[in-house]
Order: sequence, then C-alpha cells, then structure tokens
Amino acid sequence: MTSFKIILSLLKAEISKAWNKPTLEFAVGFIALISITSIGTLVKIVEQVNFQSSFESMIVEALSKNMSSQLLPLTLFCGILMSLSFARDYEQGLMQTLLSSPISRSAIFIVKFMAIIVPLTLISWGLILFATTINFYSNLTALITILQIVILALPMIFLALMFYGGIATLISLTIRRTIPSALTAMLAGFFVWYITTLKSDMIGAFADYLCLTPYKAPQVALGRTLGLTYPPDTIESILPGWGFIVLTVIYALVFFIPMYLHFTRRFEIRE
Repeated sequence: MTSFKIILSLLKAEISKAWNKPTLEFAVGFIALISITSIGTLVKIVEQVNFQSSFESMIVEALSKNMSSQLLPLTLFCGILMSLSFARDYEQGLMQTLLSSPISRSAIFIVKFMAIIVPLTLISWGLILFATTINFYSNLTALITILQIVILALPMIFLALMFYGGIATLISLTIRRTIPSALTAMLAGFFVWYITTLKSDMIGAFADYLCLTPYKAPQVALGRTLGLTYPPDTIESILPGWGFIVLTVIYALVFFIPMYLHFTRRFEIRE
C-alpha cells in the first residue's frame, strides 16, 4: 500500500510538471480549434461523398476526418512533452534522484510515459466527442449513438500516441537535452506524417502502401472497425480490419518495449 501511494504521488507530480500552465490550456485550445473549425468542412464532405445516407454513417465519416486532422498536432505535442518528461529530468539531474528512490525503474518509466500519453489521449478524444456531439446532437437517442461510435476512437488514439511517444522517448534518452530532444522528436513526427502526403506521381507504386504507415494504420483500423468503405482492389479494402488493428498494436509496442527494457537497466545511466 505504501509503494502504491508513492507511485500515485509520482504520477500526480509528473502530470502536474508536464501539464502545468500554460501547457494544458494551449494543448486544449489548439486541438479544440482544429476540431471546431473542421465541423463545417466535415458536414460538406459527408454530404458530398457517395456514402450511405444513414445517421450513423455520417457520424463515422466525420469522426474519421476529425481524428485525421488531430494526429499531426498530437504527435508534435507528444514529442515536446516527452522531452520535458525524460530529457529535462536528465538535464536537471532529477532523474538520478528518482532512480535512487525506493520506486522501481519499471514504475518510474511507466508513470512518466503514461503521464503524457493518457492525458493527450483524453484531450483528443474528449474534443472529438465534443465536436461530434455539437454537430450531430438532436436528442438523447442521437447522443447514445454518438457515444457508441466515438468510444471506438479512444483505443486507436491511445495506440497511435504510444508509437510517437516511443519515438520521443528514444530520442530523449539518447540526446538527454530538452530543446534538441523536443525539436528532433517533432521533426520525426512530422516526417512520419509527411510521407503519407506523397502521391503516386512522386513515389510510384509505393503510394499504395502508405495506409500501412504508423500515421495511417490507426485511422484505417478505426474506419474498418466502424464500417467505412474503401475503393476496391486497394490494401485498405483487401486487408482485413483486424490486420490493421494488429499492425497498430505492433507500432505502439515497437519502441515502447525496447525503451522500457533499456530504461530498467542500470548501465543506461551516465550522469
């Protein structure tokens, strides 16, 4: 029980340190601006595409577009905050103090990692829910339908952010300087997004496989789970929905597990 209280205190301290003013206000405001300003565009897209004209289909299409619009700023925030959590503590000597405490290295790593990923996930999902609700709410039945659909975005956002959090942690534990780590992590997240914008006239047949990238896979996994239809003879339609879910889980763990193992070894501490 004492150990649990210590870990809980560490979690509160990490959340308070990473999300103090004005970080929380800026993150919420910026992501909210993206969600709110996309509402009109979403309605037009839903009205123009050749999609089922059901209420649920409109919500699914809007949810998919909203999540896509949020992922890039979320990756940038994730890179900055992970650098503040890991690199800044190394730079200021706080990490050595933590590692000499009775808290296990495993608990320290998981607490510091999740203190960034979980709040970011909840901010993103909460704003998606808010934007979807004000766009489609009409009665209690509609609200229940919205909740049933939007809740499925929560695990996909979490898994997507775990991938970017893993990259940012790798960079932070390697560079161990706050500003260089933050800038490098932001550039890495931007690069992962940028390659998904390349067209077939630039990269040829490789454009057909961009749906398998860490940026697109969670979106396609959510879309397939919710019943979105994709053009025939494309990987999005050929590969089963569970395949994209498995791929998203693999991406989420591909950096997290190695960084966890690295952090829990003593030889990784140099200063």
